[in-house]
Amino acid sequence: MNSMGSPDGDDRRLLLVRGVPADLLLVRLARPTLIVSLLMLAMAPLLIVDSYSVIEHTLSESGAQGIEGAWVLRTGVLLTSFSVLAMALTARSVWGRAARWWLRIYALALVMLVVFPEAPWDGSFHNKIVASIHTVFGATGAIAFIFGVMAVSASRPRSQMRARVFDWVAIAAVALIPQVTLLVTTDGLWQRFMVVLGYVWFISEASRVAKPPPGSRPSLRAMPEASRPGNGPPQR
Repeated sequence: MNSMGSPDGDDRRLLLVRGVPADLLLVRLARPTLIVSLLMLAMAPLLIVDSYSVIEHTLSESGAQGIEGAWVLRTGVLLTSFSVLAMALTARSVWGRAARWWLRIYALALVMLVVFPEAPWDGSFHNKIVASIHTVFGATGAIAFIFGVMAVSASRPRSQMRARVFDWVAIAAVALIPQVTLLVTTDGLWQRFMVVLGYVWFISEASRVAKPPPGSRPSLRAMPEASRPGNGPPQR
């Protein structure tokens, strides 16, 4: 380190070789954060009133206006939003521009779903305008997810056929299951199936995004002897 307190050339090289870039470190937290978020969504019904049914009532209703314990669902959704946003901001080498923008919109839509909660299922007093805004952002998030996953799928190498198939399974679930719930009384069960598929997709992508691109992190072994930190200039 030089006299001004800033790292000199050898120190900077050492940071490049041994250190982990801040954005890569952030996205590496996405996968465990998504898992914690999924667990919170699963636990949310246990902390609210007994009249709530995981078969009949949606996830949004477990975080509805005026519901005791709604913070669990809302916190879980916020964790998902932060994880997806971290991935969308750092996945330049894996996701294309369109995919990153669509999934950023998806992450922001999740935040808005927390800011504007759903109406409670028991018909108690609630703000109808807030509930309507919740519906709008729910639709926005679904559209952004569909187009984001389509863009990711289109950019995959041909060798990733299984991943492409799962992309389209997740897309079909988000596009079709909301229509199914209009015809049945098991809304909560169908929606949970759809959400789990979405989590599996994001968790698998988090592992892929967290891998640094080839050649981006040179190793000490690959560096010439004279260029390694701590070594002086080659002797003539």
